[in-house]
Amino acid sequence: MPHAHFSETEKTALRTWLKLLGTSNQIRKQLQARLQKTHGISLSRFDVLANLYRAPAGGMRLSHLSDQLMVSNGNVTQVMAPLVKDGFVLRQVSKQDARVATAQLTEKGSTRFEAMATDHARWVAELLKDISEADQQSITRILSHVTLEEE
Repeated sequence: MPHAHFSETEKTALRTWLKLLGTSNQIRKQLQARLQKTHGISLSRFDVLANLYRAPAGGMRLSHLSDQLMVSNGNVTQVMAPLVKDGFVLRQVSKQDARVATAQLTEKGSTRFEAMATDHARWVAELLKDISEADQQSITRILSHVTLEEE
């Protein structure tokens, strides 16, 4: 049976990628569980709220939101639907162009998001507590060197 042969550089890169992926997945699962238990919300919906919280006054086009979240427009609409229903997000279709929709946080959504974000930040710090602040800054700096082009 033939074997794939990897250079030492490729082996190191693969190990690094697998460690990053595994750690990221573990942290994501923890945050998902804590957000669900404490706030009754998924991490995907939290991500939508976070992007809308940072959006300029008047909200954000759904197409831009889907680009930010790296998901399809349909996926954003589906994830956002309960947030609209619960009164956290206001979704509006442009009067000039029915193909263009925007979303923005309501006051209720903004208030609820701030409580969630406070917990989320505390949980992330807790999950990374075994890595010194200096090492966290180094990891961030190192990862900033990874620049990927769109395929």
